[in-house]
Amino acid sequence: MFVVCGEALMDVYTGESTPTGLALDARIGGSPLNVAQGLARLARPVAFLAGLSTDAFGERLLASLRTEGVDTSLVLRSDAPSTLSVVSVDASGVPRYAFHGNGAADRQITHDTLPALPPSVRALQFGSYALVVEPVGSALRALAARERHHRLIAYDPNVRLNVDPDIAHWHAVVEQM
Repeated sequence: MFVVCGEALMDVYTGESTPTGLALDARIGGSPLNVAQGLARLARPVAFLAGLSTDAFGERLLASLRTEGVDTSLVLRSDAPSTLSVVSVDASGVPRYAFHGNGAADRQITHDTLPALPPSVRALQFGSYALVVEPVGSALRALAARERHHRLIAYDPNVRLNVDPDIAHWHAVVEQM
């Protein structure tokens, strides 16, 4: 079994102006969530280890994982909000991302709340910005270090400087992983 560790979020695309604001289109996202769902679509046994909110966005993310056949028994739920990645497109068609995630559910995992891994786990895949934000980053990096002699470890850094602009921190995390 694969266990994918990281974040799930909502990509919120800005649309046309309305008389009272902007039209928004929220879509399921997060590179680790995409990896988990991709593995499930390939008929591979896969579980997702992440923090998900109990808010409407978190409920939708959880439903998506379950619909795709991803095991959600390692998901940790909290009342913290879901991370939103607000996506706008400039006049040249280049997307710009603004992450709203401080204090969000995907960042709430700690050493003490990490779930036990089932014995059937053969590979752990870690992804994206969850490894550089706290407290989840320290917890997931410790999990990778603990399990590296027992299971295959894969890591997709997917560097997002708009989540953490400290490039030296990203370098240190990549080096540690």
